[in-house]
Amino acid sequence: MDTLGVEHIFNSEDAILLAAMCHQANLLFEQEELVLPKDFKLRYIVRALAGVEDPVVEAFGFVAESRNEIVIAFRGTDSFRDNESDQDLYQVPYPFVRNVGKTHRGFTCIYQSTRDMLIRKLIKISTTKRLLIAGYSLGGPLAVLAALDVAVNTGFKNPIVYTYGSPRTGDPDFVSRFNQIVKNSIRIFNVHDIIPTLPAQAYPPPFTEEGLYYRHVSIKYPISFQLNSLARNHYISCYFNNLSHINPDFSKALCYENPGFCPDTELCVPFKGICSENSSDK
Repeated sequence: MDTLGVEHIFNSEDAILLAAMCHQANLLFEQEELVLPKDFKLRYIVRALAGVEDPVVEAFGFVAESRNEIVIAFRGTDSFRDNESDQDLYQVPYPFVRNVGKTHRGFTCIYQSTRDMLIRKLIKISTTKRLLIAGYSLGGPLAVLAALDVAVNTGFKNPIVYTYGSPRTGDPDFVSRFNQIVKNSIRIFNVHDIIPTLPAQAYPPPFTEEGLYYRHVSIKYPISFQLNSLARNHYISCYFNNLSHINPDFSKALCYENPGFCPDTELCVPFKGICSENSSDK
């Protein structure tokens, strides 16, 4: 099922728009402000608890609304506490739908801490609008966790999901149920990006008594850009840059009509990787 039907679901305009939305989610955390396309209004800032031993509240994304669409965008890892949550890869039962398997504890705790307020905000919005849920890096699992919750527990039964450079979210049981329920999900990943290889597919005993097992959700949409840098191969700006080549007219218009919305792609060139010379003997 992982590739079946991708051509019927993938939409280049959605992919480009939502990559920029995820970029803005990161800027919201870093700069406490964001830019939205002129037809969108900010409705809600998603704040959640990050960290394991001593969690703190951080901005993880936002809800924006236009005449015809609702966008929920989640950002990537951007703090020490985010890294703590990333590494908390033990699994817990998914809390919001019964008997659907287990999910990554760190990601689940972040989403669980903001879930009730997010759902309360959503149920006030007309279900006649398209709901798009997007996440980059750490935000990818948050988008997956939210999408299943929304599809089962709200009137938005067919959310459209795009993730970029996402790590794995849950065990095989969770992934199977997600794929059955959330039909319109696209997992975009750079084949040279290390983050989608995490967590590993298996941590057999004695890591835990029964072991931990992870899978990716469907439907995959691989892209390829090799920039000779683990960081650059993962940047949302470089995902945006690559996807923009699929539909350059739309991308150019989006960026031109909405100054400050699109990410800066200046670093999306191969890193030379030349070691600096030791100047201590000079």
